[in-house]
Amino acid sequence: MFRSVKPLLLPESVAIVGASEAGGYGWPKSIYENLEHAGFPAKIYLINPRREELWGRKVYPDFGALPEPVDLALAIVPAEIIADVLADGARHGLKTALVYASRFGEGDDADGKRRSAALKAVCDEHGLTVCGPNCMGAVSLPKNLLFYPSPRVRGLPRGPAGVVFQSGGTFMFWLAQAGKRGLGFTYAVSSGNELNLDLADYINFMVEDDDTKLIVSMIEGIRRPEAFMAAAEKALAAQKPILMVKIGSSERGRSAMLSHTGALAGDDDVFNAVCEKYGIIRCGSLDDLLETALAFQAGRVPTGSRVAMVGYSGGGKGLFLDHAADEGVEIAAFSPATADAIRPFIDEGVPSENPLDCGAGIAPRQKDFSTVCQLALADDGVDIAAVQGQLPQIPSDPDDPTVFSDMVAATGKPVIGFGRMSQNVSEEGCAFQTAAQIPFLQGLPETVRAIKGLVAYGVRLRSGVAPLPAPGGNESDLHGAAFDELLASRGLTPPKSAFAETPEAAAAAAADIGFPVALKIVSSRFTHKTEIGGVTLGLDDGESVADAGLAMAKRLFAVDAAAPIEGYLVQEMVAGVEFIIGVREDAQFGPFMVAGLGGILVEAMKDVSIRMLPLTPEAARGMLDELRGKAVLGAFRGSPPRDVDALIGAMCGLSAVFLDHRTWLSDLEVNPLIVLGEGAGVRAVDVRPVAKG
Repeated sequence: MFRSVKPLLLPESVAIVGASEAGGYGWPKSIYENLEHAGFPAKIYLINPRREELWGRKVYPDFGALPEPVDLALAIVPAEIIADVLADGARHGLKTALVYASRFGEGDDADGKRRSAALKAVCDEHGLTVCGPNCMGAVSLPKNLLFYPSPRVRGLPRGPAGVVFQSGGTFMFWLAQAGKRGLGFTYAVSSGNELNLDLADYINFMVEDDDTKLIVSMIEGIRRPEAFMAAAEKALAAQKPILMVKIGSSERGRSAMLSHTGALAGDDDVFNAVCEKYGIIRCGSLDDLLETALAFQAGRVPTGSRVAMVGYSGGGKGLFLDHAADEGVEIAAFSPATADAIRPFIDEGVPSENPLDCGAGIAPRQKDFSTVCQLALADDGVDIAAVQGQLPQIPSDPDDPTVFSDMVAATGKPVIGFGRMSQNVSEEGCAFQTAAQIPFLQGLPETVRAIKGLVAYGVRLRSGVAPLPAPGGNESDLHGAAFDELLASRGLTPPKSAFAETPEAAAAAAADIGFPVALKIVSSRFTHKTEIGGVTLGLDDGESVADAGLAMAKRLFAVDAAAPIEGYLVQEMVAGVEFIIGVREDAQFGPFMVAGLGGILVEAMKDVSIRMLPLTPEAARGMLDELRGKAVLGAFRGSPPRDVDALIGAMCGLSAVFLDHRTWLSDLEVNPLIVLGEGAGVRAVDVRPVAKG
């Protein structure tokens, strides 16, 4: 499943193919000078059929003339000849190549697509691996190998972060800024088009590397979803967080519109659910990626979700609360003992509550501020703390990093320093951060989102990844009474109902069920009955039922005169909160669930949450907690609390039914699922299975 990245990032021998001082930006010379600056940490050979000597070294005409096979070729030659050059290298023992050239089908270029196919054929025939094409190189700091065509990479600091960017243009700028802020690196790869080696391979390599503790990435797409998920699960098991910026989203295909579930879950929504399942922290911007990486680099993960903030600014406290509310971050409550212990250190009249504004008086008394932070961190109800702190800009600024390092020494909980606004970080500031032993994040929104990421990662570490069970159901259970019994056994209790072939028979069935009833037309041509006027609610007598059936048939034939009518479904009327729960097989990432407020406005409101299957009760409860309209499940405007436990049971039940029968189903949806009062259960009013194909 995974291809070896070792010859790329830990090669013993390297050939610069196209070694020359002429043309372009001088990339061959720049890379050679980087290797020279590092003292040539690998054997270096130069290849160019038009040169015999360059930079005081012998130049070879081709791979066959080299004194030994090489692990890695840095192919800095025109795109038109890449495939032929690397085929020659592969025939002479070449293991891997780094291809910088573009024009390999990045857009609609037919010639580029042919070049890409030719290069892929070389890889397949010879077992050659390739980084790129259309990339900006790679950096291997453990071996001091700098394959990036610029001297900028020479100053990158060593540290725990492995980096993979599919974007070559952004790659170096982000690395340079992150390095200046104190993030340290093991490996950094500009992966380009990922024609061969891809994100899954790089993640796998970094998970297996002892020095890499954190994986940071910017991607445009996933080439091999199954391999990517396997690598992500492996990273989670190794407790190596993956942080990611992913750009681009797309609308789902027409087949998805057979159900509300497909219409509600776009590709990007499903990818978010994949990230949630494997503990991948998705960042919204490159700035967030940097700040979150610094927070994770500290190496501490909270064991719970309760956050404390300690500062000396009322405005900062208010802003922190606002951002925490926006991001759904849980604010801890100090115990009475903690509040009493803090009170002597803070300004008179200031409440000793969390978030804590100590008052301006403590600002010059930094040791007292450190004591207050330590008291907050010692509270059993606090899992992670954000503490106010400004990095020094010039040598004359206050400089006592022990104020913060003492906090770290006093607790095993994560401690995050923050500034209320972004500031330029000088060399003095970065040195202070190192001595203080905590990250100083820039800006309150970024700080809160980084904390949210740490909390989410801790939650996933504790819960793990539930394995996807093999299908174990029978196709015969998806039809008729057997299907109703299957759903009911999984907590999806149907309302009392009956099937009738004619409007008159429907009227008689309604009398047996008891009025009022709902009537629905049954036609295999239409899955959404409401859109064709095929649902009538609140019918109070038999005559109304019969008339409604005839009117439905007339409306259906007006839409499609050839549409078949199999009959009519008569159901008892049930009142409660309308929900939608639906499961679907995503072509890339597998089965997932959508849950949210249901009914006819579900697509307009789109108040839904998404998770990958299988669904656990804890995950189901988390989905409900994400909904904007979750208040309707409690005591709301005179209505009693709803049966949330039954709703969670129904969600998990639908997950199990689909997984058991996904050999035959592409979608399975309940809309509406009526959630009754506490203890009264749920009613699966309208169940829509969609068969594969």
